[in-house]
Amino acid sequence: MEKWLLYSEIHRLKRKGFSINKISKKVGISRNTVYKYLEMDPMEVAEWMAATKVRSKKLDPIGIRF
Repeated sequence: MEKWLLYSEIHRLKRKGFSINKISKKVGISRNTVYKYLEMDPMEVAEWMAATKVRSKKLDPIGIRF
């Protein structure tokens, strides 16, 4: 699931009164990750997602020479 959709779903379930444990089981992530998403505000999520997109990859094709 895309991170932004996951963030929205976690906050929606929390507003409906679901417990952290129920949310983690429903969306398939750990309770610690649910806590992390609940502590973030939308701007932090946007910044975090932008930062993860610009990371260099270990298998970057530019660094491979044949």
